[in-house]
Amino acid sequence: MKTFILTSILLCSFCLPTHSETLDIQVMADFVPQDGGNPKNEATKFLLAAATELGDEISLRFIPASRLREWQQLSKMNNACLYNKLKTPEREAHAVFSQYPIMAFPPNKLVVFNKPTIPDSITLVQAIFHYDLTIGIVKGRSYSEEIDQFVRLNDEHFFILDGARNAPRLGQMLFQNKIDAVLEYQTIFSNRYKRTQDLSSIRYISLKPEKAAVFGYIACSPTEVGKQAVAMFDKALKTEKIRTLISERLMALFHEGENTQIVNAFNAAFEH
Repeated sequence: MKTFILTSILLCSFCLPTHSETLDIQVMADFVPQDGGNPKNEATKFLLAAATELGDEISLRFIPASRLREWQQLSKMNNACLYNKLKTPEREAHAVFSQYPIMAFPPNKLVVFNKPTIPDSITLVQAIFHYDLTIGIVKGRSYSEEIDQFVRLNDEHFFILDGARNAPRLGQMLFQNKIDAVLEYQTIFSNRYKRTQDLSSIRYISLKPEKAAVFGYIACSPTEVGKQAVAMFDKALKTEKIRTLISERLMALFHEGENTQIVNAFNAAFEH
């Protein structure tokens, strides 16, 4: 009889629904939504939307961190995540990346001031060796695997500014002719300095070879918790609701012509 009762209890325990615990994730960022205010960064809005889509499966807590410190936290914590990050082999060696992008941008442009003779499209080799340009960039930011490698090999031709929050200073230096060019997204630069009178003398030079779009991904600690978080985010990003939200916002965010190209590239990323 005792054996029958014990067996019945065990069988019933397998029939009971299982409730998985909420996955607690620490998000390293320069914006902390729980402190109040609305996020200005579009990728932050997309991340919050993805978390809402996941419901009780995941809980996000945003922790203020600089760009240098945030990457360090991935190795120090087992549940840390970053977002809107370019995927490079160097970074993939220290983090688990989402399969699908959370953000898409047009390629970086070479922003120049009062330089009418430079062609509309050049290579970085031409920029520094033929036109002798000193180019401003931000330390700790990835511009692309190819550009990052080029900078490492030719860093004497770049003015490298430390601190992501000081990025607007590069534009000010450009207008003051202290540097010759800045690597930046056209939409971000034009919006940042839209009240500047000299903006009419700014040109946005394409860098060859030019890509259709640059993607930002979610990167998490290379742990089991990090892998679980990435899998959850990928599940949310792949839903029609979140993809439509991001696609519609990208279409409104960027200039006519390039926005269609970016959205097409973004949607194509989900076909692989």
